[in-house]
Amino acid sequence: MVFDEAFREERLKGETKLASALLDLPEGRIFCGLLLEETGFLRNSARDSPTPEETYFREGERNAGQRVFEFLWRAAGSAPLACMAEYGAWLAEVKERAERNANGGGCA
Repeated sequence: MVFDEAFREERLKGETKLASALLDLPEGRIFCGLLLEETGFLRNSARDSPTPEETYFREGERNAGQRVFEFLWRAAGSAPLACMAEYGAWLAEVKERAERNANGGGCA
Protein backbone atom coordinates (compact mmCIF):
# COMPACT_ATOMS: atom_id res chain seq x y z
CA MET A 1 0.00 0.00 0.00
CA VAL A 2 2.78 2.45 0.91
CA PHE A 3 4.59 1.58 -2.32
CA ASP A 4 1.43 2.23 -4.36
CA GLU A 5 0.95 5.67 -2.79
CA ALA A 6 4.62 6.58 -3.28
CA PHE A 7 4.41 5.47 -6.93
CA ARG A 8 1.23 7.51 -7.45
CA GLU A 9 2.85 10.63 -5.98
CA GLU A 10 5.97 10.23 -8.13
CA ARG A 11 3.87 9.66 -11.21
CA LEU A 12 1.79 12.79 -10.52
CA LYS A 13 4.99 14.83 -10.09
CA GLY A 14 6.30 13.47 -13.40
CA GLU A 15 3.05 14.17 -15.22
CA THR A 16 3.01 17.72 -13.86
CA LYS A 17 6.58 18.25 -15.02
CA LEU A 18 5.75 16.96 -18.51
CA ALA A 19 2.65 19.15 -18.78
CA SER A 20 4.63 22.17 -17.59
CA ALA A 21 7.23 21.55 -20.29
CA LEU A 22 4.47 21.52 -22.93
CA LEU A 23 2.95 24.69 -21.55
CA ASP A 24 6.31 26.49 -21.78
CA LEU A 25 6.18 26.27 -25.58
CA PRO A 26 3.63 28.12 -27.73
CA GLU A 27 3.41 25.03 -29.96
CA GLY A 28 2.86 22.83 -26.89
CA ARG A 29 0.02 25.03 -25.66
CA ILE A 30 -1.60 25.03 -29.10
CA PHE A 31 -1.24 21.23 -29.27
CA CYS A 32 -2.88 20.87 -25.85
CA GLY A 33 -5.72 23.11 -27.03
CA LEU A 34 -6.06 20.93 -30.12
CA LEU A 35 -6.32 17.80 -27.98
CA LEU A 36 -8.99 19.35 -25.79
CA GLU A 37 -10.96 20.55 -28.80
CA GLU A 38 -10.69 17.25 -30.68
CA THR A 39 -11.89 15.23 -27.70
CA GLY A 40 -15.04 17.34 -27.37
CA PHE A 41 -14.23 17.85 -23.71
CA LEU A 42 -16.68 20.73 -23.33
CA ARG A 43 -19.40 19.36 -25.63
CA ASN A 44 -22.29 17.03 -24.90
CA SER A 45 -21.57 13.40 -25.84
CA ALA A 46 -25.12 12.83 -27.08
CA ARG A 47 -25.07 15.65 -29.66
CA ASP A 48 -26.37 14.62 -33.07
CA SER A 49 -25.90 10.94 -32.21
CA PRO A 50 -28.48 8.69 -33.82
CA THR A 51 -27.19 5.62 -31.98
CA PRO A 52 -26.15 4.88 -28.40
CA GLU A 53 -22.86 3.48 -29.71
CA GLU A 54 -21.86 6.88 -31.13
CA THR A 55 -22.70 8.50 -27.81
CA TYR A 56 -20.57 5.92 -25.98
CA PHE A 57 -17.69 6.55 -28.39
CA ARG A 58 -17.89 10.31 -27.86
CA GLU A 59 -18.04 9.80 -24.10
CA GLY A 60 -14.78 7.86 -24.39
CA GLU A 61 -13.24 10.77 -26.28
CA ARG A 62 -14.44 13.19 -23.61
CA ASN A 63 -12.89 10.97 -20.96
CA ALA A 64 -9.51 11.30 -22.68
CA GLY A 65 -10.04 15.06 -22.85
CA GLN A 66 -10.81 15.15 -19.15
CA ARG A 67 -7.50 13.43 -18.43
CA VAL A 68 -5.61 15.98 -20.55
CA PHE A 69 -7.50 18.79 -18.79
CA GLU A 70 -6.49 17.37 -15.39
CA PHE A 71 -2.81 17.14 -16.42
CA LEU A 72 -2.82 20.76 -17.52
CA TRP A 73 -4.81 22.01 -14.53
CA ARG A 74 -2.36 20.38 -12.11
CA ALA A 75 0.55 21.94 -13.97
CA ALA A 76 -0.78 25.49 -14.22
CA GLY A 77 -4.30 26.10 -12.96
CA SER A 78 -6.47 27.64 -15.66
CA ALA A 79 -4.00 26.74 -18.43
CA PRO A 80 -6.40 24.39 -20.29
CA LEU A 81 -8.77 27.23 -21.11
CA ALA A 82 -5.88 29.45 -22.21
CA CYS A 83 -4.61 26.60 -24.40
CA MET A 84 -8.00 26.34 -26.08
CA ALA A 85 -8.06 30.10 -26.70
CA GLU A 86 -4.53 29.98 -28.14
CA TYR A 87 -5.52 27.04 -30.36
CA GLY A 88 -8.56 29.01 -31.58
CA ALA A 89 -6.37 32.01 -32.45
CA TRP A 90 -3.88 29.76 -34.27
CA LEU A 91 -6.71 28.08 -36.20
CA ALA A 92 -8.07 31.48 -37.25
CA GLU A 93 -4.60 32.45 -38.54
CA VAL A 94 -4.34 29.22 -40.52
CA LYS A 95 -7.77 29.82 -42.05
CA GLU A 96 -6.87 33.40 -42.95
CA ARG A 97 -3.62 32.29 -44.64
CA ALA A 98 -5.46 29.58 -46.56
CA GLU A 99 -8.06 32.10 -47.79
CA ARG A 100 -5.33 34.54 -48.82
CA ASN A 101 -3.50 31.80 -50.72
CA ALA A 102 -6.72 30.63 -52.39
CA ASN A 103 -7.37 34.20 -53.54
CA GLY A 104 -3.88 34.49 -55.06
CA GLY A 105 -2.44 36.48 -52.17
CA GLY A 106 0.73 34.39 -52.02
CA CYS A 107 2.36 32.59 -49.14
CA ALA A 108 2.83 34.08 -45.72
